Amino acid sequence: MSKGTDLKKRIIPIILIKNYQVVTSRNFTDYRVFGNLEQTIEIFNRRDVDEIIVLDISCSKSNSILDFNILQLMSKNTLMPFSYGGGINSLHDIERCLNLGCDKVSLNNIIRKDKKFLNMAINEFGSQAIVVSIDYVLEDNLPILYDHVSSKKIEDNFDDFLSFIHDQNCGEILLSSVNHNGHLKGYDLSVLKKYRDKIDCPIIINGGCGSPENMINAFEIGSDACGAGSIFYYTKYGYKDIKDTLREKKINVR
Repeated sequence: MSKGTDLKKRIIPIILIKNYQVVTSRNFTDYRVFGNLEQTIEIFNRRDVDEIIVLDISCSKSNSILDFNILQLMSKNTLMPFSYGGGINSLHDIERCLNLGCDKVSLNNIIRKDKKFLNMAINEFGSQAIVVSIDYVLEDNLPILYDHVSSKKIEDNFDDFLSFIHDQNCGEILLSSVNHNGHLKGYDLSVLKKYRDKIDCPIIINGGCGSPENMINAFEIGSDACGAGSIFYYTKYGYKDIKDTLREKKINVR
């Protein structure tokens, strides 16, 4: 059973941005342009999406300062709450993100570079504003941390890193499977199943969703939210269609 505080399950479109374009990927590579950010946000506005997560991979991979023009555009055009990640390297960056309309920020590489940063961010802005993004690959059915910037595995022990995140009391964890990313064949449920009862904060599972049934499977194991991208771009399932299917299956969805 989920230990998250929100009893209603959530469906969260995840928008990847690269050079101001919305892109999709497979295995965190093979990036393909899907469309324009402004138009994509407008589509989700019309579909009454509850919330979105926007990840600017251009800033992450170039290790550059985050693009505040993107945030200003989103703040101006986005009707739903949104989280933002990409290029965040300081408490000042987080402060500017929140001041420009972000409800939450997603932190990834900066936490591994400076483990004190997560604690400082939570103390400064509150745990509800901080999402920790964890990317991993599976080898011999074991999760190994993955650096999406260098496209390499990380030697840090997965269990130790997850324990560290748990002890810091962050608001949410975005758990993304590199192996399943973009394949539309379902989430990796093995890691969620193994670690769900060891984590108190809400977990957003991500990577591989291709149908409402995939989300149902994740929710039944204990995911608090399902993140997804390609399902909204390349399948017949719309946001309302997915919610209707989940409700028919007695999933208490927001």
